[in-house]
Amino acid sequence: MTDRELMRKVHGGDREALGAVIDRYYADIYRFCLYMIREENDAYDLTQEVFLKFIKYSISYQNNNLKGYLLTIARNVCLSYFRNKKVLLQLCELKGAEDISGVRDESHDVMVSIWLKEMLGKLSEEIREVIILRIYEELKFKEIAKIMGSNISTTKSRFRLGVKYMKKMMEDSGYGNS
Repeated sequence: MTDRELMRKVHGGDREALGAVIDRYYADIYRFCLYMIREENDAYDLTQEVFLKFIKYSISYQNNNLKGYLLTIARNVCLSYFRNKKVLLQLCELKGAEDISGVRDESHDVMVSIWLKEMLGKLSEEIREVIILRIYEELKFKEIAKIMGSNISTTKSRFRLGVKYMKKMMEDSGYGNS
């Protein structure tokens, strides 16, 4: 069933369709929240908040991109979290071996994931968001620009800067050097 068909049913009051939307996009929204705030327990809470807001305001949904709509809600919920908790600076300094959803238990993979997570944490919030949405959520620049409320050229520029900064961090750490 397509997103459009699901949303027609949701608008008609079908709870099973609402459950299907949540089942379809829960993992994507959780992963986005986790990468944004970098706290597993809080990411679960924020993901729940995203879907509560979606349920409350689903009648106002008019887009053709349900995942983009949910990611926009998730972005706003995460930004609100940062404002309300005043933890942005603390999160950028966090280091550790938190479990990362979807990562195999092999020690090399865990270390690479932690390293990538740390590199993302060193990027500005806007650049980090573009990298996450492009690489992990596989969205197009046009969709990312819409979610972030910026133009496409700004979005592409942030992505290029992010890749450049991450490449520099990799080179500085000796990764890939002979």
